[in-house]
Amino acid sequence: MLAPKQNQNSPLENIFSPRSPLDFLGFAVVGVIINLLSGADPLGFLGVGVLFIYWLWLDRRRVKKLSQRLRFVVDKEPPKGAKGLILLLSPYSPRQESLRDEKQLKPLVEHIINTPIEKLQLADFQNIDLFNSNLFPQIKAVEYHIEKGNLRDVWLISSQSYDQVKGSEITAQILLHYLSFQYGQRLEVHSQGFCVEDWNYKKLWDLADKIFRESDYKDEAVVADITGGTKMMTMALAMACIPPKRRMQYMDAQRDWQGNPLPVGEINPIGIEVAPIIHGNE
Repeated sequence: MLAPKQNQNSPLENIFSPRSPLDFLGFAVVGVIINLLSGADPLGFLGVGVLFIYWLWLDRRRVKKLSQRLRFVVDKEPPKGAKGLILLLSPYSPRQESLRDEKQLKPLVEHIINTPIEKLQLADFQNIDLFNSNLFPQIKAVEYHIEKGNLRDVWLISSQSYDQVKGSEITAQILLHYLSFQYGQRLEVHSQGFCVEDWNYKKLWDLADKIFRESDYKDEAVVADITGGTKMMTMALAMACIPPKRRMQYMDAQRDWQGNPLPVGEINPIGIEVAPIIHGNE
């Protein structure tokens, strides 16, 4: 579980803005002192004024700190190269109309999955319209971090099929075989044990958090790509990136009404930094 943010206010500030039983006790004591000063001695009014000025100073100081925290600019910038990359996957969706027929697509996909990596050819992936499919953003995400020279591990998080809902287990197999074909031993692709129900945001949060905690890299060396998956999966992965130094990215591209990237224009990663918003700049 995430630890709550610690209260960074000074003890005196907490007395004037009580948030706990001890703070309230201090607030009550100050109130009694004010009554005694103002009732027993004209100089008590001076004491009240001093306390008022101090309280006003604390309030303006708090407002200034808050404004400094919120004073940041969002720019469209690519992320720094990562050593680890987490990808969310949706059910496979090629653009080619004939391949939307499961009877046409299934044998082509099975051929890729059942063929040893060293015997696969580029044409096998072209036959399933891979480079015009909804996997293209993930392929470009891997390509971007490979070109940065650091990427070593890729985790593929897919969704389980249930009832009449189609999952993305096959999508993970397609991408795993393509990345192994394209990059060989340069990449370690992890897919076993990374399949969850698309609605189970708690399980996906735990899974992503485990990747960050148990990988061989520091948090800032791993990037979570929130482009694919369902909206619930995206939210869960974003939740796992709330702790400081954890990074996200989104593959920015022109898309059709179904959310699939158009086969025109560029597709580039955009870094997402939430630490300045949630944790401030300290």
